[in-house]
Amino acid sequence: MANEKDKQIQPTKDGKSADNRNKVEQSARREALGTGLRRAYQDVLAEPIPDEFASLLDQLSDSEPEKGKD
Repeated sequence: MANEKDKQIQPTKDGKSADNRNKVEQSARREALGTGLRRAYQDVLAEPIPDEFASLLDQLSDSEPEKGKD
């Protein structure tokens, strides 16, 4: 009796192995996911920084000692 791994690598009617087909499908899913994430985060990057957050960043940068000054 063949195990699952042996079944996956058997050629299909079009000559491609199931393992190769799975890799192609996985690559397509990753591509689609990456595209969706880039779209979502592009919108976020275009949003302005909230005033309160910008103020906190200013306070942080003002409190850090300048490098190179001793």
